[in-house]
Amino acid sequence: MLIRLYLFSGLRLLALAWVVNASLGVAAFAWAVPAAESPATIRAAVEAFVRAGLPPGGEKVKIDVQGPAPGLRFPQCADLHTAYFGNANPYGAQTVEVRCTAPSVWSLYLPVRVDRPQGVVVVARALQAGHVLTAADLTTVERDAARLPPGAVTDAQALVGQVLRYSVAAGQPLVQSMLTGPQLVHYGQSVSLIAQGMGVRLVALGQAMADGRVGQSVLVRNVQSGRVVSGIVDAQGQVVVPLQ
Repeated sequence: MLIRLYLFSGLRLLALAWVVNASLGVAAFAWAVPAAESPATIRAAVEAFVRAGLPPGGEKVKIDVQGPAPGLRFPQCADLHTAYFGNANPYGAQTVEVRCTAPSVWSLYLPVRVDRPQGVVVVARALQAGHVLTAADLTTVERDAARLPPGAVTDAQALVGQVLRYSVAAGQPLVQSMLTGPQLVHYGQSVSLIAQGMGVRLVALGQAMADGRVGQSVLVRNVQSGRVVSGIVDAQGQVVVPLQ
């Protein structure tokens, strides 16, 4: 004979089975443990919720749901809800609330980390200040965009020939503020002195009186007139002087 007595304890429904063995005359009690919600199901619900809230182009993100903690048991849920708790930034660290409304009522909060991979240029080895970058010095790796420094460079080819302003460690991402252009003009070097403006362009031979990189102002002596003028170094190593 099997008699079931149902008892409520907190949020859990416990089934007490009283089993009587008629042939032996022995009675015993057996407690039926309620089914628990799978941690994998809870994590999957959180990941689906976070992924649905990503902006366009977020398909490649990495979502890391932490928890539930080992040993925690939650009754099976027929009505599971998820919502952001606090900061709803789609990237970086955040917290998601998981709430069950039926048949039992319970809730928990899970930390989530959302990383957005982005290609970034890093140095393959430690380099000293003043080093002129070559293709062999550079490599492109994927890092979380939220943890990259502002101005991180993504095009390795654009850095070849640039000069390091500071020493860098192996694997360090490069940002534009760390770099400067190569010296295109050197002291005593013969350079093309370009005077232009108002539709006029004049070319003369000059002698540099200082070193200079692209965009820098240098003094140049006009070889023919002996006059010293100030001009800007362009990408071709010429010194451009605006006409007054």
